[in-house]
Amino acid sequence: MNIFCKNILDFLRIDFLLTFKNSLLLGIAYLFIIPIIRGISNLDNIQSAEVLGQSLALVGAIILIPVTKRELETGIKEIIYTKSWSYMKSVSIRLICSILLTAVMILVFAFVMKTYHCVFPFWKYISVTVLYAIFMGLLGLVFSQAGNSDVIGYLSVLGYWTFCQLEIISESSVLYIFPIIDGTLGIPKLITLFSITISLLVLFVFQIKCLGNRV
Repeated sequence: MNIFCKNILDFLRIDFLLTFKNSLLLGIAYLFIIPIIRGISNLDNIQSAEVLGQSLALVGAIILIPVTKRELETGIKEIIYTKSWSYMKSVSIRLICSILLTAVMILVFAFVMKTYHCVFPFWKYISVTVLYAIFMGLLGLVFSQAGNSDVIGYLSVLGYWTFCQLEIISESSVLYIFPIIDGTLGIPKLITLFSITISLLVLFVFQIKCLGNRV
C-alpha cells in the first residue's frame, strides 16, 4: 500500500500541474467573473439556485475536460501506452483530482455567497451543484473522446448550456436535468441527473479502454 501511494504521489508531482495548471487558472478567473455578471449579494433560494446551476456548474467543464487533453494527439498516446503505468490509471487519478477540485471551488464560492447574505439550504444546493458540474464535465469528456478534440467537448457543453439559457430546453423538458427549480429540489430530476452522470462516466471509461486496446 505504501508503494502504491508513493507511486500515485510521484505521478501527481509530475502530472498535476501539467494537467490542471491552465484549467485551474481559467476556473479561478471564471469564479471572479460570475459576481460581476450576475451579482451574488442578498439572493434568495431561487436566485441562488440560478447562480449555482446556470453559472457556477460550468466550472465542472473547465476543470474536467482537460483530463485527457494532452493525450488526444496520436503521437503522445503511442508514447504513453508503451509505459508500464497504464493510461487508465493515469486518467482515473486525474478524474478523481478534477472532481475534488471542482467540489472545492464550488464549496468556496458558496461560502462567499453566504458571506454576502445569500439565503439557501447550503449542503443540499452544494451537493446538487457539484453533481451537475460533474455531469457537465463528463459530457464534455465523452464528446472530446468521440471527436478526438477537447474543443468539441467544450462546444458540446456550451451548446447544452446555451439551449438551457435560451429555454430551447425548458425547465419542464426531460432534457433539463438541473433538479432545483423555483427553489425546490425535484427528486425525479435528481435521480435522472445521477443516472445520466453515472452513464456518462461508464461511457467515458469504455472509451478509454477501447482506445487503449487499439494502440
